[in-house]
This record gives sequence, C-alpha cells and structure tokens, in this order.
Amino acid sequence: MQIRTTQAGASLGFPLPMPHKSNLQDTARAAMERHQWEDALRAWLDWWADRPEEASMDADALHDRAVCHFHCGDQDEAMQLLDSAVRIQPDYSYRYASRGWLKQATGDIHGAIEDCKKALELDPEDAITWNNLGLLEERLGYMEQAKAHFKVSDELMGIFKEHGIETEPQKPPTPTPSPDPTAGSILRGALFTSEGRQELWQFIRNGFTFKG
Repeated sequence: MQIRTTQAGASLGFPLPMPHKSNLQDTARAAMERHQWEDALRAWLDWWADRPEEASMDADALHDRAVCHFHCGDQDEAMQLLDSAVRIQPDYSYRYASRGWLKQATGDIHGAIEDCKKALELDPEDAITWNNLGLLEERLGYMEQAKAHFKVSDELMGIFKEHGIETEPQKPPTPTPSPDPTAGSILRGALFTSEGRQELWQFIRNGFTFKG
C-alpha cells in the first residue's frame, strides 16, 4: 500500500496575515486543514512566486494548490496542476486517483474511470480506488463490473482488518461534508444501497469517495 498525503475539505475562512516566505508552505497547508481555501491559495501563490522552478517540480505542492483552486472555483487550473503532478510522478498511483476524483467532480466519468484503472495498475491493493471504480461504473449502468470491483474492495479491506492493518486516510479535494451520521446508521445503509456504500467509505476514509 502507498502512503497518501495532503489534506482537503471545504468552506472558506477569514484572511490570515502572511508570514515570512520560508513559512508559507506550512501556512498554506495549515489553512487547508482549517478549510480556509482562499487563505491557503494566497499562501501557495506567494510561495510559488518566490521559487517558481522548485514549485513547478514539487508534485505534492502542485496537488495541494490544485485542491485550493478547485474549492475557489477554478477547476481548469486545478486540472492543469494535477496533470503536472502526474507528469512528475507517473508511477505513483495516488496522482491518478486524485485526478480521477477531479474528473468525476467535473462530469468526466469516462476519464475518471481511466484514471482509476491506471491507479490500480500501479497499486492493485488500493481498496478505496477499487470501490471508487465500482461507484463510477455503477453510475454508467455497468452493474456487473461494479459488483465485481466492490467485491475486490471488500475483500481487500477484510484482509487488512484480519492483519490489524490501519490504512491511512485518502485526502483529495472533497466537497463540503454533510453533518456526520452515526456509525450504526452508516453500516446499516451500506448493507443495502449504493448511497449507503458511499457513506460508509466516506466515514472510513475521511471523505475520499465519489459522490453519486
């Protein structure tokens, strides 16, 4: 399994004072953790201006700035940044999974499926991406494929739990979360509906799941 990095969420906050240049990256990510996307983007752009060559080759920074652009309403810029992150790390599955999330968020379901498949070529033990692939296929009416991929996802999660393995939360761009439902209601719903399955995976992995 690969370790995923980067925090995401939603909602805007109040402006923060800009610190010294050397601290701007930390400031940007701290603002992201608070879901203060405008503040975070302002910090990223200031950090970028101070070191454009370094920034353009930092895949994590590209990803995080893309998250901020997405939440500030600039989906085109977010996609360009994620494309750059993929070019820098073409063998890292999370880059494709993240870009797949953005593609489905902008309505490109077929493109999102292709990115999920590429992510799984690189990391076939990624239970979350197997689940997401199933959700995307379900939206297109490919029910048998979706069921098969849900089964792979469920089996992988079962294996991890048997061995006491706790997977790290996926953290791509996510819309504003709804109020947290109870664990019991999520588990009951997940047994019977695709909507319940989505809620369950959101509950388990901090929001990294595709919305139906």
